[in-house]
Amino acid sequence: MPVLLTKTGSVADVTLDSPGKLNAISVAMWRELASLFGDIARDANIRCVIVRGAGSNFAAGADISEFASVRHDQPSGRQFHLQIIGPAIEAIRTVPQPVVAAIEGFCIGGGLEIAVACDLRIATADAKLGAPVGKVGFPFALPEMLPLVALVGPGVASDLLLAGRVLTGIEAQACGLVQRAVPRDDHARVVSEIVSAIVAGSPVAARQNKAQIRSLLDGGLAYTQAQLDASFGFLDSADYKEGIAAFLAKRPPRFTGK
Repeated sequence: MPVLLTKTGSVADVTLDSPGKLNAISVAMWRELASLFGDIARDANIRCVIVRGAGSNFAAGADISEFASVRHDQPSGRQFHLQIIGPAIEAIRTVPQPVVAAIEGFCIGGGLEIAVACDLRIATADAKLGAPVGKVGFPFALPEMLPLVALVGPGVASDLLLAGRVLTGIEAQACGLVQRAVPRDDHARVVSEIVSAIVAGSPVAARQNKAQIRSLLDGGLAYTQAQLDASFGFLDSADYKEGIAAFLAKRPPRFTGK
């Protein structure tokens, strides 16, 4: 399979595995991503997801070699973006567990879209992130542009899409495209430490924090009374009671995600 899923304890590792093409994402890979993240969303035992690329690159975009057959006119292009790429990005963005993008090497075009759909992006300092799609004659599809603009704003999005700028990991951190940019030799350790911190915390709190961040973004930083009421549901959770009890007893908490 061009997308690999492995599970270690409560961590799911999703690997884009087409290194001969710098992990360029084929139609089959987009569909597999949507399917795998659907499965992950239903697995209560998973507390965190890592997305990475096989070899030394994250993903160098969608597989343009397929475009002549899958995106060659209005009907096929709409289907490609709305029924193939769209569901994959939405599955990553809305999976209830925190998702960490471990970015090395090229993270371009469709690869950048996948990274933006994740909650945390940890890049190597020398990674290359961008979306110079104008050089090959097309813009970002409107639904795929929205998460990028929401993350970095119109100025940085314009630099990436209009000027075709490709940022290093350090530059991407400076403009908020990634949260961390670290030396290549430290990358695996830093990703592991972040994932360990997520797993050690309450799954109830992590899932609710993620859901509320997404809800506020999708709602224009506004919320309804029903959303406000639901946000206090954690007070009835076992994780909340365990967290307080463990703090008072000066012992590590034993969270169950309930």
